[in-house]
Amino acid sequence: MDLKDSRIVLGVSGGIAAFRALDLCSLLQKQGATIRVVMTAHAQKFIAPLSFETLTQHPVYTDLFDRAHAFEMEHISWSKWGQLLLIAPATANILAKMAMGIADDALSTLYLSFSGPVVVAPAMNTQMLLHPATQHNLEVLRKRGVAIIEPVEGRLACGDVGPGKLPSPEEIVAFLTNYQPHHDERNIVSTQHSAAGSHSQQSGEHSVGQTSSQPPDTSLAGKTVVITSGPTHEYLDPVRFITNPSSGKMGAALAREAARRGAKVHLVSGPVSPAFLPHECATIHKVTTAEQMLHAVQRLAAEADIFVFAAAVSDYRVAERTPQKIKRSGNSLVLHLIENPDIAQAIGCHKKPWQITVGFAAETEEMEANALAKMAKKHLDAIVANDVADPRIGFDRDENEVTIYLRTGERRFVSRRPKSEIAKEIFDAILDLVAVTPTRTTQPED
Repeated sequence: MDLKDSRIVLGVSGGIAAFRALDLCSLLQKQGATIRVVMTAHAQKFIAPLSFETLTQHPVYTDLFDRAHAFEMEHISWSKWGQLLLIAPATANILAKMAMGIADDALSTLYLSFSGPVVVAPAMNTQMLLHPATQHNLEVLRKRGVAIIEPVEGRLACGDVGPGKLPSPEEIVAFLTNYQPHHDERNIVSTQHSAAGSHSQQSGEHSVGQTSSQPPDTSLAGKTVVITSGPTHEYLDPVRFITNPSSGKMGAALAREAARRGAKVHLVSGPVSPAFLPHECATIHKVTTAEQMLHAVQRLAAEADIFVFAAAVSDYRVAERTPQKIKRSGNSLVLHLIENPDIAQAIGCHKKPWQITVGFAAETEEMEANALAKMAKKHLDAIVANDVADPRIGFDRDENEVTIYLRTGERRFVSRRPKSEIAKEIFDAILDLVAVTPTRTTQPED
Protein backbone atom coordinates (compact mmCIF):
# COMPACT_ATOMS: atom_id res chain seq x y z
CA MET A 1 0.00 0.00 0.00
CA ASP A 2 1.33 3.41 -0.95
CA LEU A 3 1.14 5.51 2.21
CA LYS A 4 1.91 8.79 0.44
CA ASP A 5 -1.25 10.94 0.28
CA SER A 6 -3.28 8.15 1.93
CA ARG A 7 -6.06 8.90 4.43
CA ILE A 8 -5.87 6.71 7.52
CA VAL A 9 -8.20 6.56 10.50
CA LEU A 10 -6.12 5.43 13.49
CA GLY A 11 -8.16 3.73 16.22
CA VAL A 12 -6.58 3.63 19.69
CA SER A 13 -8.04 1.34 22.33
CA GLY A 14 -7.30 1.21 26.05
CA GLY A 15 -4.11 -0.69 26.69
CA ILE A 16 -0.74 0.29 28.09
CA ALA A 17 0.59 0.30 24.52
CA ALA A 18 -1.70 3.24 23.68
CA PHE A 19 1.17 5.67 24.24
CA ARG A 20 3.10 4.04 21.37
CA ALA A 21 0.32 5.07 18.99
CA LEU A 22 1.75 8.61 19.13
CA ASP A 23 5.02 7.42 17.59
CA LEU A 24 3.07 5.37 15.06
CA CYS A 25 0.97 8.39 14.12
CA SER A 26 4.08 10.52 13.67
CA LEU A 27 5.82 7.89 11.54
CA LEU A 28 2.78 7.46 9.30
CA GLN A 29 2.68 11.21 8.75
CA LYS A 30 6.36 11.14 7.78
CA GLN A 31 5.40 8.61 5.10
CA GLY A 32 2.96 11.15 3.67
CA ALA A 33 -0.29 9.89 5.22
CA THR A 34 -3.00 12.12 6.64
CA ILE A 35 -4.22 10.79 10.00
CA ARG A 36 -7.40 11.19 11.97
CA VAL A 37 -7.62 9.53 15.38
CA VAL A 38 -10.53 7.90 17.19
CA MET A 39 -10.07 6.83 20.84
CA THR A 40 -12.00 4.67 23.27
CA ALA A 41 -12.77 5.96 26.74
CA HIS A 42 -10.20 3.63 28.26
CA ALA A 43 -7.53 4.77 25.80
CA GLN A 44 -8.00 8.29 27.17
CA LYS A 45 -6.97 6.98 30.61
CA PHE A 46 -3.50 6.33 29.18
CA ILE A 47 -3.05 9.30 26.86
CA ALA A 48 -4.90 12.57 26.33
CA PRO A 49 -6.67 13.29 23.02
CA LEU A 50 -4.89 16.66 22.95
CA SER A 51 -1.61 14.88 22.20
CA PHE A 52 -3.02 13.43 18.99
CA GLU A 53 -4.80 16.67 18.09
CA THR A 54 -1.54 18.57 18.38
CA LEU A 55 0.24 16.00 16.22
CA THR A 56 -2.40 15.58 13.50
CA GLN A 57 -3.98 19.06 13.52
CA HIS A 58 -7.37 17.31 13.48
CA PRO A 59 -9.91 16.83 16.28
CA VAL A 60 -9.96 13.41 17.94
CA TYR A 61 -13.24 11.50 17.80
CA THR A 62 -14.03 10.20 21.30
CA ASP A 63 -17.78 10.41 21.94
CA LEU A 64 -20.81 9.34 19.93
CA PHE A 65 -22.90 12.08 21.54
CA ASP A 66 -20.45 14.97 21.47
CA ARG A 67 -22.33 18.04 20.20
CA ALA A 68 -19.23 20.02 19.34
CA HIS A 69 -19.74 19.22 15.67
CA ALA A 70 -23.47 19.69 15.31
CA PHE A 71 -25.29 17.77 12.57
CA GLU A 72 -22.15 15.79 11.69
CA MET A 73 -22.14 12.09 12.51
CA GLU A 74 -18.43 11.36 12.76
CA HIS A 75 -18.70 7.59 12.52
CA ILE A 76 -20.35 8.07 9.11
CA SER A 77 -18.38 11.02 7.78
CA TRP A 78 -15.05 9.60 8.95
CA SER A 79 -15.79 6.19 7.44
CA LYS A 80 -16.38 7.92 4.09
CA TRP A 81 -13.21 9.99 4.44
CA GLY A 82 -10.82 7.21 5.44
CA GLN A 83 -9.11 4.88 2.99
CA LEU A 84 -7.87 2.55 5.74
CA LEU A 85 -8.90 1.87 9.33
CA LEU A 86 -5.89 0.92 11.47
CA ILE A 87 -6.54 -0.05 15.10
CA ALA A 88 -3.32 -0.06 17.15
CA PRO A 89 -3.25 -1.14 19.84
CA ALA A 90 -6.28 -3.41 19.58
CA THR A 91 -7.26 -4.79 22.98
CA ALA A 92 -9.13 -8.04 23.60
CA ASN A 93 -12.18 -5.94 24.35
CA ILE A 94 -12.29 -4.08 21.04
CA LEU A 95 -11.55 -7.31 19.12
CA ALA A 96 -14.51 -8.97 20.83
CA LYS A 97 -16.78 -6.04 19.99
CA MET A 98 -15.67 -6.14 16.36
CA ALA A 99 -16.22 -9.89 16.08
CA MET A 100 -19.68 -9.67 17.68
CA GLY A 101 -20.78 -6.52 15.88
CA ILE A 102 -21.23 -4.53 19.08
CA ALA A 103 -21.33 -0.77 18.52
CA ASP A 104 -21.40 1.03 21.87
CA ASP A 105 -18.66 3.64 21.51
CA ALA A 106 -16.99 5.81 18.90
CA LEU A 107 -14.44 3.24 17.69
CA SER A 108 -16.69 0.17 17.52
CA THR A 109 -19.43 2.17 15.79
CA LEU A 110 -16.99 3.57 13.25
CA TYR A 111 -15.73 0.04 12.51
CA LEU A 112 -19.23 -1.16 11.64
CA SER A 113 -19.77 1.78 9.29
CA PHE A 114 -16.32 1.54 7.65
CA SER A 115 -16.46 -0.09 4.21
CA GLY A 116 -12.75 0.01 3.38
CA PRO A 117 -9.84 -2.23 4.42
CA VAL A 118 -9.28 -2.75 8.15
CA VAL A 119 -5.99 -3.63 9.86
CA VAL A 120 -5.64 -4.40 13.58
CA ALA A 121 -2.54 -4.77 15.75
CA PRO A 122 -3.53 -6.73 18.89
CA ALA A 123 -1.66 -6.02 22.12
CA MET A 124 -2.43 -7.63 25.46
CA ASN A 125 -1.24 -10.06 28.12
CA THR A 126 -0.09 -13.43 26.76
CA GLN A 127 -2.83 -15.42 28.49
CA MET A 128 -5.49 -13.05 27.19
CA LEU A 129 -4.09 -13.36 23.68
CA LEU A 130 -3.98 -17.15 23.80
CA HIS A 131 -7.41 -17.53 25.40
CA PRO A 132 -9.74 -19.48 23.07
CA ALA A 133 -12.22 -16.58 23.04
CA THR A 134 -9.62 -14.13 21.75
CA GLN A 135 -8.28 -16.61 19.21
CA HIS A 136 -11.84 -17.26 18.02
CA ASN A 137 -12.49 -13.54 17.64
CA LEU A 138 -9.28 -13.09 15.65
CA GLU A 139 -10.25 -15.95 13.36
CA VAL A 140 -13.71 -14.43 12.83
CA LEU A 141 -12.12 -11.14 11.85
CA ARG A 142 -9.64 -12.83 9.50
CA LYS A 143 -12.49 -14.55 7.67
CA ARG A 144 -14.13 -11.17 7.21
CA GLY A 145 -10.98 -9.88 5.56
CA VAL A 146 -9.54 -7.93 8.49
CA ALA A 147 -5.74 -8.02 8.33
CA ILE A 148 -4.03 -8.96 11.61
CA ILE A 149 -0.56 -7.66 12.49
CA GLU A 150 0.64 -10.36 14.85
CA PRO A 151 1.84 -9.21 18.28
CA VAL A 152 5.49 -9.86 19.00
CA GLU A 153 7.15 -11.65 21.86
CA GLY A 154 8.85 -9.73 24.63
CA ARG A 155 8.60 -8.47 28.18
CA LEU A 156 5.08 -7.20 28.79
CA ALA A 157 3.90 -4.45 31.13
CA CYS A 158 2.80 -7.06 33.66
CA GLY A 159 6.35 -8.47 33.82
CA ASP A 160 5.56 -11.65 31.88
CA VAL A 161 7.61 -12.65 28.85
CA GLY A 162 5.70 -13.95 25.86
CA PRO A 163 3.65 -12.98 22.79
CA GLY A 164 1.29 -10.02 23.16
CA LYS A 165 3.53 -7.00 22.72
CA LEU A 166 2.58 -4.34 20.17
CA PRO A 167 5.01 -4.38 17.23
CA SER A 168 7.20 -1.32 16.87
CA PRO A 169 5.88 1.59 14.79
CA GLU A 170 8.52 0.73 12.19
CA GLU A 171 7.23 -2.86 11.94
CA ILE A 172 3.63 -1.69 11.62
CA VAL A 173 4.56 0.77 8.88
CA ALA A 174 6.53 -1.98 7.11
CA PHE A 175 3.45 -4.21 7.25
CA LEU A 176 1.26 -1.47 5.77
CA THR A 177 3.80 -0.73 3.06
CA ASN A 178 3.72 -4.38 1.96
CA TYR A 179 -0.02 -4.73 2.55
CA GLN A 180 -2.13 -5.14 -0.59
CA PRO A 181 -5.77 -4.44 0.35
CA HIS A 182 -8.38 -6.14 -1.78
CA HIS A 183 -10.83 -4.02 -3.73
CA ASP A 184 -13.79 -4.91 -1.51
CA GLU A 185 -12.00 -6.05 1.63
CA ARG A 186 -14.99 -6.22 3.96
CA ASN A 187 -17.02 -8.47 1.64
CA ILE A 188 -14.41 -11.24 1.62
CA VAL A 189 -15.85 -14.53 2.90
CA SER A 190 -12.60 -16.48 2.97
CA THR A 191 -9.00 -15.31 3.13
CA GLN A 192 -8.05 -18.34 1.06
CA HIS A 193 -10.38 -17.33 -1.77
CA SER A 194 -9.37 -13.69 -1.55
CA ALA A 195 -5.72 -14.64 -1.94
CA ALA A 196 -6.40 -16.77 -5.00
CA GLY A 197 -8.51 -14.04 -6.54
CA SER A 198 -5.87 -11.38 -6.07
CA HIS A 199 -2.85 -13.24 -7.44
CA SER A 200 -3.62 -12.56 -11.08
CA GLN A 201 -3.66 -8.83 -10.34
CA GLN A 202 -0.13 -8.75 -8.91
CA SER A 203 2.87 -8.02 -11.12
CA GLY A 204 6.39 -6.69 -11.02
CA GLU A 205 9.05 -7.36 -8.42
CA HIS A 206 8.37 -9.48 -5.36
CA SER A 207 8.47 -8.21 -1.83
CA VAL A 208 7.82 -10.17 1.32
CA GLY A 209 4.31 -8.81 1.67
CA GLN A 210 3.24 -9.39 -1.93
CA THR A 211 1.50 -12.35 -3.45
CA SER A 212 2.96 -14.33 -6.34
CA SER A 213 2.93 -12.72 -9.79
CA GLN A 214 2.07 -16.11 -11.32
CA PRO A 215 -1.56 -16.64 -12.34
CA PRO A 216 -3.58 -18.82 -9.95
CA ASP A 217 -4.24 -22.46 -10.80
CA THR A 218 -6.12 -25.35 -9.20
CA SER A 219 -3.37 -27.96 -9.05
CA LEU A 220 -3.68 -28.20 -5.24
CA ALA A 221 -7.41 -27.51 -4.97
CA GLY A 222 -8.93 -29.61 -2.19
CA LYS A 223 -5.54 -30.12 -0.52
CA THR A 224 -4.52 -28.84 2.91
CA VAL A 225 -0.89 -27.78 3.26
CA VAL A 226 0.83 -27.29 6.63
CA ILE A 227 4.06 -25.27 6.51
CA THR A 228 6.45 -24.57 9.38
CA SER A 229 8.43 -21.35 9.17
CA GLY A 230 10.86 -19.06 10.95
CA PRO A 231 13.11 -19.77 13.94
CA THR A 232 12.26 -20.96 17.41
CA HIS A 233 13.33 -19.32 20.67
CA GLU A 234 14.53 -21.54 23.50
CA TYR A 235 14.76 -19.42 26.64
CA LEU A 236 17.63 -19.72 29.10
CA ASP A 237 16.05 -17.19 31.47
CA PRO A 238 13.30 -14.56 31.09
CA VAL A 239 15.37 -12.39 28.72
CA ARG A 240 17.84 -14.65 26.84
CA PHE A 241 17.25 -17.43 24.36
CA ILE A 242 18.91 -19.73 21.82
CA THR A 243 17.84 -19.04 18.23
CA ASN A 244 19.13 -18.55 14.66
CA PRO A 245 18.87 -15.90 11.90
CA SER A 246 15.83 -17.37 10.11
CA SER A 247 13.47 -14.59 8.96
CA GLY A 248 10.49 -16.66 7.83
CA LYS A 249 10.75 -15.34 4.24
CA MET A 250 11.00 -18.82 2.73
CA GLY A 251 7.99 -20.07 4.68
CA ALA A 252 5.95 -17.05 3.60
CA ALA A 253 6.89 -17.63 -0.04
CA LEU A 254 5.86 -21.29 0.24
CA ALA A 255 2.52 -20.34 1.82
CA ARG A 256 1.73 -17.90 -0.99
CA GLU A 257 2.69 -20.43 -3.65
CA ALA A 258 0.52 -23.16 -2.10
CA ALA A 259 -2.43 -20.74 -1.88
CA ARG A 260 -1.88 -19.66 -5.51
CA ARG A 261 -2.33 -23.29 -6.48
CA GLY A 262 -5.65 -23.49 -4.63
CA ALA A 263 -4.60 -25.18 -1.38
CA LYS A 264 -5.88 -24.41 2.08
CA VAL A 265 -2.77 -23.26 3.94
CA HIS A 266 -1.77 -23.36 7.60
CA LEU A 267 1.50 -21.62 8.49
CA VAL A 268 3.01 -22.53 11.87
CA SER A 269 5.49 -19.74 12.48
CA GLY A 270 8.13 -19.05 15.07
CA PRO A 271 8.89 -15.46 16.11
CA VAL A 272 9.30 -13.34 12.97
CA SER A 273 8.54 -9.77 11.93
CA PRO A 274 4.79 -9.23 11.41
CA ALA A 275 5.63 -7.97 7.92
CA PHE A 276 6.75 -11.51 7.00
CA LEU A 277 3.49 -13.26 7.91
CA PRO A 278 1.25 -13.98 4.88
CA HIS A 279 -2.11 -13.28 6.52
CA GLU A 280 -3.71 -12.70 3.14
CA CYS A 281 -3.47 -16.35 2.12
CA ALA A 282 -2.88 -18.54 5.18
CA THR A 283 -4.11 -19.26 8.68
CA ILE A 284 -1.24 -18.28 10.97
CA HIS A 285 -0.41 -20.33 14.08
CA LYS A 286 2.16 -18.39 16.09
CA VAL A 287 4.52 -20.33 18.38
CA THR A 288 7.77 -19.65 20.20
CA THR A 289 9.50 -22.92 21.09
CA ALA A 290 10.19 -26.17 19.26
CA GLU A 291 7.81 -28.05 21.54
CA GLN A 292 5.04 -25.54 20.84
CA MET A 293 5.66 -25.90 17.12
CA LEU A 294 5.47 -29.69 17.35
CA HIS A 295 2.16 -29.54 19.23
CA ALA A 296 0.71 -27.07 16.73
CA VAL A 297 1.67 -29.30 13.79
CA GLN A 298 0.30 -32.39 15.53
CA ARG A 299 -3.05 -30.64 16.04
CA LEU A 300 -3.21 -29.98 12.29
CA ALA A 301 -1.89 -33.38 11.20
CA ALA A 302 -5.22 -35.14 10.69
CA GLU A 303 -6.45 -32.68 8.07
CA ALA A 304 -3.12 -32.20 6.29
CA ASP A 305 -2.29 -33.68 2.90
CA ILE A 306 1.14 -32.06 2.54
CA PHE A 307 3.67 -30.96 5.18
CA VAL A 308 6.56 -28.65 4.34
CA PHE A 309 9.00 -28.29 7.24
CA ALA A 310 10.76 -25.04 6.37
CA ALA A 311 11.28 -23.78 9.94
CA ALA A 312 14.80 -23.49 11.34
CA VAL A 313 14.05 -25.26 14.60
CA SER A 314 16.58 -25.01 17.42
CA ASP A 315 18.13 -28.43 17.91
CA TYR A 316 18.67 -27.90 21.64
CA ARG A 317 17.07 -26.22 24.65
CA VAL A 318 18.26 -25.81 28.21
CA ALA A 319 17.32 -28.60 30.56
CA GLU A 320 16.07 -26.14 33.17
CA ARG A 321 15.10 -22.55 32.41
CA THR A 322 15.92 -20.24 35.30
CA PRO A 323 13.01 -18.10 36.54
CA GLN A 324 15.25 -15.04 37.08
CA LYS A 325 17.77 -13.31 34.84
CA ILE A 326 21.19 -14.96 34.99
CA LYS A 327 23.66 -12.48 36.52
CA ARG A 328 27.34 -12.05 35.77
CA SER A 329 29.47 -13.84 38.31
CA GLY A 330 32.99 -13.31 36.93
CA ASN A 331 33.18 -17.02 36.12
CA SER A 332 32.35 -19.06 33.03
CA LEU A 333 28.84 -20.43 32.62
CA VAL A 334 28.01 -24.04 31.77
CA LEU A 335 24.58 -24.76 30.31
CA HIS A 336 23.05 -28.24 30.29
CA LEU A 337 21.36 -28.61 26.90
CA ILE A 338 18.95 -31.34 25.83
CA GLU A 339 17.69 -32.19 22.34
CA ASN A 340 14.47 -30.71 21.08
CA PRO A 341 11.93 -32.96 19.36
CA ASP A 342 12.50 -33.45 15.63
CA ILE A 343 9.20 -32.23 14.17
CA ALA A 344 9.75 -33.56 10.65
CA GLN A 345 10.72 -36.99 12.00
CA ALA A 346 7.80 -37.09 14.45
CA ILE A 347 5.33 -36.49 11.62
CA GLY A 348 7.18 -38.41 8.91
CA CYS A 349 7.40 -41.63 10.91
CA HIS A 350 3.64 -41.65 11.63
CA LYS A 351 2.14 -40.15 8.47
CA LYS A 352 -0.74 -41.71 6.58
CA PRO A 353 -0.12 -43.29 3.15
CA TRP A 354 -1.66 -40.28 1.38
CA GLN A 355 0.35 -37.67 3.27
CA ILE A 356 3.49 -36.11 1.78
CA THR A 357 6.28 -34.73 3.95
CA VAL A 358 9.00 -32.39 2.68
CA GLY A 359 11.93 -31.30 4.83
CA PHE A 360 14.69 -28.72 4.63
CA ALA A 361 18.39 -29.28 5.26
CA ALA A 362 20.49 -26.22 6.05
CA GLU A 363 24.05 -27.51 5.73
CA THR A 364 27.57 -26.12 5.92
CA GLU A 365 29.39 -29.24 4.66
CA GLU A 366 28.69 -32.51 2.81
CA MET A 367 25.30 -31.15 1.83
CA GLU A 368 24.12 -34.06 -0.34
CA ALA A 369 25.19 -36.83 2.04
CA ASN A 370 23.65 -35.11 5.05
CA ALA A 371 20.43 -34.28 3.19
CA LEU A 372 19.93 -37.82 1.95
CA ALA A 373 20.61 -39.22 5.42
CA LYS A 374 17.99 -36.89 6.91
CA MET A 375 15.45 -37.82 4.25
CA ALA A 376 15.83 -41.51 5.05
CA LYS A 377 15.87 -41.09 8.84
CA LYS A 378 12.79 -38.86 8.90
CA HIS A 379 10.81 -40.85 6.31
CA LEU A 380 10.50 -37.79 4.07
CA ASP A 381 9.25 -37.81 0.50
CA ALA A 382 11.59 -34.98 -0.46
CA ILE A 383 14.17 -32.72 1.12
CA VAL A 384 15.34 -29.26 0.07
CA ALA A 385 19.01 -28.67 0.82
CA ASN A 386 20.95 -25.43 0.77
CA ASP A 387 24.41 -24.23 1.79
CA VAL A 388 23.91 -21.75 4.64
CA ALA A 389 27.65 -21.01 4.67
CA ASP A 390 27.15 -19.01 1.45
CA PRO A 391 26.44 -15.41 2.61
CA ARG A 392 24.54 -14.57 -0.62
CA ILE A 393 21.68 -16.96 0.08
CA GLY A 394 19.74 -18.66 2.86
CA PHE A 395 18.93 -17.11 6.22
CA ASP A 396 17.42 -13.63 6.13
CA ARG A 397 18.10 -13.25 2.40
CA ASP A 398 15.62 -12.63 -0.39
CA GLU A 399 17.25 -15.25 -2.61
CA ASN A 400 18.24 -18.87 -2.23
CA GLU A 401 19.89 -21.67 -4.17
CA VAL A 402 18.79 -25.22 -3.41
CA THR A 403 18.90 -28.82 -4.48
CA ILE A 404 15.67 -30.82 -4.17
CA TYR A 405 16.06 -34.55 -3.52
CA LEU A 406 13.01 -36.77 -4.13
CA ARG A 407 12.24 -40.19 -2.71
CA THR A 408 12.18 -41.45 -6.31
CA GLY A 409 15.92 -40.83 -6.53
CA GLU A 410 15.56 -37.72 -8.67
CA ARG A 411 17.76 -34.71 -7.92
CA ARG A 412 16.79 -31.18 -9.02
CA PHE A 413 19.21 -28.27 -8.77
CA VAL A 414 17.61 -24.81 -8.58
CA SER A 415 20.07 -21.98 -9.21
CA ARG A 416 20.13 -18.75 -7.20
CA ARG A 417 16.86 -16.83 -7.57
CA PRO A 418 14.15 -15.09 -5.45
CA LYS A 419 12.57 -17.26 -2.79
CA SER A 420 9.18 -16.87 -4.47
CA GLU A 421 10.61 -18.70 -7.50
CA ILE A 422 12.28 -21.30 -5.27
CA ALA A 423 8.84 -21.96 -3.75
CA LYS A 424 7.38 -22.54 -7.21
CA GLU A 425 10.09 -25.12 -8.02
CA ILE A 426 9.47 -26.88 -4.70
CA PHE A 427 5.74 -27.18 -5.34
CA ASP A 428 6.37 -28.36 -8.90
CA ALA A 429 8.33 -31.21 -7.32
CA ILE A 430 5.60 -31.81 -4.74
CA LEU A 431 3.00 -32.10 -7.51
CA ASP A 432 5.08 -34.85 -9.09
CA LEU A 433 4.95 -36.65 -5.74
CA VAL A 434 1.20 -36.12 -5.47
CA ALA A 435 0.80 -37.90 -8.82
CA VAL A 436 2.37 -41.09 -7.43
CA THR A 437 0.89 -40.93 -3.90
CA PRO A 438 -2.37 -42.68 -2.95
CA THR A 439 -5.38 -40.38 -2.52
CA ARG A 440 -6.99 -39.84 0.87
CA THR A 441 -9.36 -42.73 1.66
CA THR A 442 -10.90 -41.51 4.91
CA GLN A 443 -12.19 -38.24 6.30
CA PRO A 444 -9.92 -36.26 8.65
CA GLU A 445 -9.97 -37.53 12.20
CA ASP A 446 -11.59 -35.45 14.92
